[in-house]
Amino acid sequence: MILHLLSRESWAEAQAHGQLVAPSIATEGFAHCSTEHQMVDVANKYYPGAHNMVLLNIDPAKLTSQMKFEPPAHIDGSPALPHEPLFPHIYGPINLDAVTEVIDIPCDNNGAFTAPPQLKTFSVVHIADATQHWKRAAELSVAEWKEIFTEDSVQTYIDLYGLTGQYAGRFAETYVALNTNDELIGMATLIDDDELPNAPEPGPWLAAVLTLPTNRAHGVASTVVQRIVQRAHQLGHAALYLYTSDQQQWYANKGWKPLRETELNGIAHTVMRLQLTA
Repeated sequence: MILHLLSRESWAEAQAHGQLVAPSIATEGFAHCSTEHQMVDVANKYYPGAHNMVLLNIDPAKLTSQMKFEPPAHIDGSPALPHEPLFPHIYGPINLDAVTEVIDIPCDNNGAFTAPPQLKTFSVVHIADATQHWKRAAELSVAEWKEIFTEDSVQTYIDLYGLTGQYAGRFAETYVALNTNDELIGMATLIDDDELPNAPEPGPWLAAVLTLPTNRAHGVASTVVQRIVQRAHQLGHAALYLYTSDQQQWYANKGWKPLRETELNGIAHTVMRLQLTA
């Protein structure tokens, strides 16, 4: 879900003109948008107390203007940092037939916004604080990577969750995405060594990225990956690494650079790096 926040008056004006041309087109070249997971924070940061706002749900496939996921454009002109999340930017007018839904987003008496029911929101939490999800997370992990890590069991992952953080000279932290019904819908792990044989990369590694199929269009993977990136940056690491067999382009779109090709259990993989410091 790609969302654009604007006033009711601006939306009425756009309807009268047959297209929406955001003011930022003239100043920055693009219209600012957000994913459903980002939108409430954006609304509270830039429009606190505004009682006349609506969200446009935009279908990217119907846009006549180009859309890109890019680092945030800071109002003060300062450069984006490598660990900051990517936001959707639309480079040109928004054609009205790309708007699939108009959603009210009222603020409360204190001027704060909360997610309207149309948004498929979720939270990302440290797995140490979600012990009720350990078994489900472990089962999903075993099923997802059984062709690569053939000896791993459900207990292998449960043991990892129990040791999360610093332990015996090792490090691992797993974060899970939970929907409003407290159901696990995605996960990712930051780990010092992701068991790639003879890897010269120093680590740490982004590992075990997983999103349930029914949630793959809702920004879950992007959000849990971003949480890992932020955590690695917080811990002072200069770079983060991963290896993938089939998601090279997805990661490249988020700033990851390919380093080399390798094999793991006979399956071709690409090792990639994300620089965390400028």
